[in-house]
Amino acid sequence: FLLPSGPLGDRVHPERLAAGGRAFAVVGLVLIGVAQRWWQLLPGIVVLSAATVAFPSISNLIAERAGNGWARTRAFTLIYTVGPSGSYLVMPILGGIIAGVISLHAIFYLSALLTAGAVTVFATVSRRPLVVHEGPPVTYRETLAQRPILIVFLLQFATIFVLSVGVTLLPNFLQDVHGVGVEQLGWLGSLAAIGTALIGVVISRTRPFRRPLAGIALSTGAVVGTLGLLLVASGLPVYALAYLLRGGYGASWNGFYSALGEVTPDRLRGRVYALAEIVAGVAVTLAPFAAGWLYALRPTGPMIVGLVLVVPLFAAMAWAERALRPLAPALTRERA
Repeated sequence: FLLPSGPLGDRVHPERLAAGGRAFAVVGLVLIGVAQRWWQLLPGIVVLSAATVAFPSISNLIAERAGNGWARTRAFTLIYTVGPSGSYLVMPILGGIIAGVISLHAIFYLSALLTAGAVTVFATVSRRPLVVHEGPPVTYRETLAQRPILIVFLLQFATIFVLSVGVTLLPNFLQDVHGVGVEQLGWLGSLAAIGTALIGVVISRTRPFRRPLAGIALSTGAVVGTLGLLLVASGLPVYALAYLLRGGYGASWNGFYSALGEVTPDRLRGRVYALAEIVAGVAVTLAPFAAGWLYALRPTGPMIVGLVLVVPLFAAMAWAERALRPLAPALTRERA
């Protein structure tokens, strides 16, 4: 569903794509909610995946209207990291309560209802004229041929894969090894949302992290703290601090949208953000297989391997920062 999102973004308004994507999400969530066996989840997952078709065009819209350099980094940080923090704070708690009191199925029905509200919101947003770039049609092959873009994509895949290996099965670890309940996991998920928002605020307000890769390194370091804490200590205060730092996972993921905006010409942005979603999707799809295999060997296995792989990951970030710095536009001053 992401592959056609680039060409679609050239022809369909982002607001209309967002409304259509959320409509698919409503249907997918209901289908997941009614499933009684694991294989019955597959149709719902497929339909829910169609909702991703709007994401690249929305990212392109943000990059187009935010400006260059620091202004773009700040826009992505506020919209993708800080902005959703209220929902991420409340909904894991509510989901944990609903799962504990009613059932896991009820969570998906509530999510479908709220998503239907989002469809209504997007459907009422006024549409501006589409920006049309001159020249021959842009292709994915042409986009991947740009060395700076390819470097960021490789770093994006490596970062999301490594962090996902480390954190994907943290709820299983806390349940199986430490006996943490579903409702408590909901509260911990809300702490992760607070962590994401706090890291986003630090990135948006601290000059050293105005470079996208510097912000990504900070966020990745926070996840390192999560894995290290859970490997050496236990107890609810430890879990709370670990999940607060886990907020770096979302901040790291979102940081790549501004990093790509720094090195991408205007005419390639639609394809770049479609490929960014695909790269992230592949990484977050493959990582649980590795994490599951490691967890079967030893419950702490995914965390240990995640910590080990972070070392070369930081080295790659430092190299990419030096390689890409001359190619990025000069930082613009923040408007008063």
